[in-house]
Amino acid sequence: MDIRQLRYFVTVVQEGTITAAAAKLHMTQPPLTAQVHSLEEELGCQLFRREGRRLYLTEMGQHFFRRAEEILGMCDNAKREVADFIDGHGGTLRIGVISSVQGTLFTTWMKRFQTLHPQIKLSIYSGNTYQLLEKIQNRQMDLAVVRTPFATAELDMLYLQKEHILAVGQARFFGGNRGAEITLGELAAAPLIIYRRWQRVIEAAFETAGYPIDPYCVNDDASMTLQLALQGMGVGLLHPSALPGKLDEAIVLRRLSEETLASHIVLVCQKAGQLPRPAQLFWKLLEDAKNRHFFTDS
Repeated sequence: MDIRQLRYFVTVVQEGTITAAAAKLHMTQPPLTAQVHSLEEELGCQLFRREGRRLYLTEMGQHFFRRAEEILGMCDNAKREVADFIDGHGGTLRIGVISSVQGTLFTTWMKRFQTLHPQIKLSIYSGNTYQLLEKIQNRQMDLAVVRTPFATAELDMLYLQKEHILAVGQARFFGGNRGAEITLGELAAAPLIIYRRWQRVIEAAFETAGYPIDPYCVNDDASMTLQLALQGMGVGLLHPSALPGKLDEAIVLRRLSEETLASHIVLVCQKAGQLPRPAQLFWKLLEDAKNRHFFTDS
């Protein structure tokens, strides 16, 4: 098995037929078909099933496709990094970030990093905590900004900021509450909007407090939760770092007093001492900021 075979395989998956893949690869069909068969023989399993001229992945083919994309991504990143250094660009910072930190916090860090190191390019990946941790393990990127809780998996971690979940929505959902905090009991009857990563944690907290809930909406990221709440569809439960710098005055923010819903924003990598130079510089930027107490609990 070699990189060329993996590229052939991925192209066939993306194009759906041998004919289309061969055209894209600028080769004839027989050698491409032979390469696919050779790959299946080496792996000892069938990667495709045929329906007419179309090819569809088997279950094992789907698993192998994900791995092939990861390997090809790492190879492409390595080539780009070498090219960057040859051209004098200073390399590329390969970093992942969760949606709940993309409001203003992460972009502020990126702007500061660009000011200090304008020659370094950026390659930013988005995903949930578990997706980004997998990419770190597979070395598809060097750093990730994620959120506890998660299994450490022997990673190096820089704890940055503790946050409590906020209830965000129009005033009509908050009854007479005018304080800075709100209890789970006061929110239990509201149409709650939750992003999936925190669904079980939030539901468990309400149930423990004696207020079982049935969320109105569950979705995949903090930005969607915020946008639905801003449209007046319900109360979004999300972290402060997911908020933009300014919200409409009609939008109410209340901090949930439940301590079990607090979490930490964390910068993670496999081995901080072995990071490429761009990643080392970003790690040091946030480490220095933490030491100067630029991060505060919220």
